[in-house]
Amino acid sequence: MRILFITPAFPPFVGGGERYARALALRLVQRGHQVTVLTSDAREERDFWRPGASAEGPVEERDEGLRIIRCPVTGFPAGRAGLLAWRKAMVLLSALPGNSFAPLMSMARYVPRIPALEAALDHLGRCDLVHGFNLSWEWPLLAGWRFAQERGLPFVVTPFAHLGAGRHDRVARNCTMGHQRRILADAHAVLTLTSVEREGLLALGLAPERVRVVGGGLDPLPGADAWASCAELLQRHQLRPPVVAFIGRVSRDKGALVAAEAVRRLCRQGNEVTLALMGQVSPEFSRYYRRLKAADREYIRPLGLVDEATKHALLEASAMLVLPSRADSFGLVLLEAWAHGKPVVGAQAGGIPGVIDEGEDGLLVPYGDVRALAEAVALLLQDQPLAQRMGQRGRQKVASQYSWEAVCERVLAAYNQVL
Repeated sequence: MRILFITPAFPPFVGGGERYARALALRLVQRGHQVTVLTSDAREERDFWRPGASAEGPVEERDEGLRIIRCPVTGFPAGRAGLLAWRKAMVLLSALPGNSFAPLMSMARYVPRIPALEAALDHLGRCDLVHGFNLSWEWPLLAGWRFAQERGLPFVVTPFAHLGAGRHDRVARNCTMGHQRRILADAHAVLTLTSVEREGLLALGLAPERVRVVGGGLDPLPGADAWASCAELLQRHQLRPPVVAFIGRVSRDKGALVAAEAVRRLCRQGNEVTLALMGQVSPEFSRYYRRLKAADREYIRPLGLVDEATKHALLEASAMLVLPSRADSFGLVLLEAWAHGKPVVGAQAGGIPGVIDEGEDGLLVPYGDVRALAEAVALLLQDQPLAQRMGQRGRQKVASQYSWEAVCERVLAAYNQVL
């Protein structure tokens, strides 16, 4: 097959959705299919709102058999604050009575703003199927839908739907607006990562026969000889054991502020614990961190983006992973923690409850509940046999359920059905 992937960003952009799309694309190429990836040239999330074009025109490259076309992202004229206001206006417009599809489609062109995208689609050449990703930054997905309609091609969506802590949650409203629901309803197949995500989309009125759970996978871990020394890393980053790891965008929606407050609570109660936050730091967390006392900063350590070897070395040295997020449709980092035999604590929000088996391989707490998160972390620190059992069960689950080969089989079955 000649398959078009269309996605707002692609590695080296750091993100779980981007890693997912690349891993799936590579498996399809390995099976003899031709995959073209049409995306932006964004390297980090702030490129989506930072004004100014990053290049003059699309750039084509090859990567392990993939054809990748990167179009310049031009940001948002008023920066991040302007984009947030624009998004809020879209949510409010969608909630008004009447048909707001056309104006919402026009406004979506800025989410993110990739002016060369449609021209690049016109010059792509032949393909058999269009597969769009990411409903939260939806313009590439919408452009792919129009392209598929014009060419009479099957259109498949992996939405990475962030359904938050409830249907009226702010995060959920960001990916359930009228134009987004219309695209999902028109898709020949909607591929979800968990049964929780599928049930959330069915509640929006999607046809059950079109919504499939395909799951996620875990790439092989780098060999232990590729990791830096765990002890040296802990010393370099001033991390005093026991260490609680957090991986992802260091933001409110991902639960970073809740994690920091939970660790502060534990430390005030006399528990020795350090939080290591790995990921791009958001403006709201930077403001929060600046307000902390120097003593608090000793055990709350934002490390920024780290390479794979450092990430895995720190996971190996950590007592657990926390992901108290409402903005994850799956949470690939949960699989990474389990592969190291570590227990996990996640929020009862988004797709996370569809990945963690409560009490078996991890714990679930209400999103935003600092006390509940602190108690869950304390339990795993104090009950080492329980923590070890959960970590080992997680490792067994990864080995038995989460392979990219199985994901690829399910995706190809969906492709063949719609074709």
